[in-house]
Amino acid sequence: MPDLICKARYFRMGEKAPKNSCFKGVVTPSSIFGGSGSYFNYTERYNGKEEESLLDYTGRYGCTMTSDGYLDTDEKKEAFISKGIESLQRPGSVVYEIICSLESYEKATYYSLTNQDQFSAVVTRIMPSYIQSLGMDPDNVSWWEDFHPENRTSITPHPHIHLLFFENEPSHAFDHLYGKLPRKSISDFKRMFANQMIRRLDYGKYRETFEEIDLAKRDVLEKIQHIRFENIQTVKDLYAVLPEHGRLQINSANIAPYKDAVYKVVDNLLESDQCEFAWNNYLGSLKKYDYTVDYVTHDGISRSEKEISKTKQQIANMVLQGKKDAMDAFNYEEIVYNDNYKEADGDKGVLYKDPSIVRDRLSSRDPDTPIMKGIGSLLAKRQREIEQEIEEYLDRDKGYSYSM
Repeated sequence: MPDLICKARYFRMGEKAPKNSCFKGVVTPSSIFGGSGSYFNYTERYNGKEEESLLDYTGRYGCTMTSDGYLDTDEKKEAFISKGIESLQRPGSVVYEIICSLESYEKATYYSLTNQDQFSAVVTRIMPSYIQSLGMDPDNVSWWEDFHPENRTSITPHPHIHLLFFENEPSHAFDHLYGKLPRKSISDFKRMFANQMIRRLDYGKYRETFEEIDLAKRDVLEKIQHIRFENIQTVKDLYAVLPEHGRLQINSANIAPYKDAVYKVVDNLLESDQCEFAWNNYLGSLKKYDYTVDYVTHDGISRSEKEISKTKQQIANMVLQGKKDAMDAFNYEEIVYNDNYKEADGDKGVLYKDPSIVRDRLSSRDPDTPIMKGIGSLLAKRQREIEQEIEEYLDRDKGYSYSM
């Protein structure tokens, strides 16, 4: 038996239903979308009662995917039904159905196609191209899709989908075939679907790597969450020069002048004894992903750099959002009360114990003179002192092991 089997049928308004359909009689908009015996309701109901609608039947195992998105609310479902009934009342209206089945759950698992989300992702990707291949306008076609884990007429479970579509304004494209889809159109759909199955084989191979990356990233973030920022001098130094008002987000205009300094602190945190192992493990998982992808693409392009940047951005926001809580544990005067805080452009040896002076001296510099140079110098001047302070914290069984 082939891995993929595709069959098609059609429902022409005002004509008898196909012999192999699950209801009998003349097909009407109500028999498709609502009322006693409608196919729409039949496809969506879990119990599969055939006296209900087709949509109830096809959607009985999960949320129906449509050309308008998931029908995840009653309002969306009612709107789709209303549009469908209005469209199918037009003369010459036809509903086309493709039933796409996999041989077994073993094959479905092999291709990572075991639930509605996975099947609907494939259908959503191919439908615009498929509709065009039929000579129809994708903007004039509505469709819905549902996954079924079993076959109503078979002892052996065959995971399959029901895909139905219709034109909002009938174009009579296949009137010469009495509304039936040409055989080539079934072959085209099967080819497009099979191409996506092959693509999903790669997903199956990468899935373990993706899970490894996710777990490694969560480990890094958990390590950061357990750090007491009030015990880290470089974080306290950063908080001393950050603005007291405005958004504390790394990509906000409020933080733009301090962005490099924030990322410097992030890098130092990740290089610390507490985070270094978890961070290197995360980088290793991303390197493995790059290697796996490059084995297929042979393009030598690193795809992990974007993920690293996103993770550091997330950590940066954690540091920034921790400013308020951290400032509850100490005050600015404690931070700036040391010989390293002196006016960069003024008299040597003048101490500025008032935190507003430190902050104002940095924020009032000429924008043509990089403000980050001033911030960086503040952090650099504290470097020697930090190592001694951290050792003192460790001796008291407090604080955080930190390496610059």
